Amino acid sequence: MAQSAIRYAQRTRYIQDAQLGTVIQSLFKIVDQNTTELSTESEWLFKAISEWWSDFENMPPGLKDVELDKWLTVASRKELFKGLLSEAYKQCDENLKGEIYKIIEILQD
Repeated sequence: MAQSAIRYAQRTRYIQDAQLGTVIQSLFKIVDQNTTELSTESEWLFKAISEWWSDFENMPPGLKDVELDKWLTVASRKELFKGLLSEAYKQCDENLKGEIYKIIEILQD
């Protein structure tokens, strides 16, 4: 099964492509649930998820990489994203927890 990379600050974790799609969907669900709390300053998050989904659908297996450095350019974005990941972790199926944790882990200072 093909794996793609999740990269941030010169760190990389790998996730199976099939699981990556489910993780992206989970993040979208959390963002959608919190739309009223997210400010207009969080538009970047919708753009990021849209780009990740587009890459997931259009890139060949093993090349569906998620480059977080492009989006997490300031501490406030990183903290918001970590909070959304934590919420996704709480709400996801047990088999997805390890995959979401990989992303949380890569963001640790």
